[in-house]
Amino acid sequence: MRRRVTDSYPTRAYNTAREYPGTIAAIVVGIGITAALIWAVRRSGGWTEFQTDAKDALRQGYDYARQGYDSARDGIDRIRSRQPQLSE
Repeated sequence: MRRRVTDSYPTRAYNTAREYPGTIAAIVVGIGITAALIWAVRRSGGWTEFQTDAKDALRQGYDYARQGYDSARDGIDRIRSRQPQLSE
């Protein structure tokens, strides 16, 4: 289907959306997800508070990861030290 040069952008967008119904569904779902995220951020105290909480959570997560890595390394070292060395 050829598009006319005189078609405006909104007309072309509307016609494309009519040709592909999945487009409308994707737009509706995207708007819904965006609205839910905005509502959650506002409910938790606003964008600045959300950023502060996110930074704190990331730092805390990094510390937990380091602790887990260190304890796993210590555990492997303990297991290696307990295993008898096989001689050839």
